[in-house]
Order: sequence, then structure tokens, then C-alpha cells
Amino acid sequence: MTVDGPEIGTLVVVMDRAKNLPNRKTMGKQNPYCAARLGKEAKKTETDQRGGQTPRWYDKHYNARAQC
Repeated sequence: MTVDGPEIGTLVVVMDRAKNLPNRKTMGKQNPYCAARLGKEAKKTETDQRGGQTPRWYDKHYNARAQC
């Protein structure tokens, strides 16, 4: 996806936590992460080691340029 046009501002994405994720491991805990993409720009949090079904990323902030 490409977006052409003037830059109109900044989008702030806060990746804080997830709840009630499906259990995909039978032994041990899951190591989930969160990923987001806007146009060509992509960001990913660090893995929450042993985060299981309720991971926390402790206020990871990402800024992305928004274009019209």
C-alpha cells in the first residue's frame, strides 16, 4: 500500500497488553509479541517471555507519519 500526498500529522500507537489470547502451546507458556503496520512502515514489540494468554509490553510507544 502506498500513500501519496502531504504529511498531515503523526499517529501514535501504544502497545500495552493483550487479554484472552488462545492457548497455542501445550507445554510451558507462550512468548507473544505485537506487530503493527501502516503503509510501508512496520513495528514489532519485544517478545513477552512467558507472557502466556495475558502478555504486557509496558507502554511501548511508536510514532508513524500519517499522509493524506
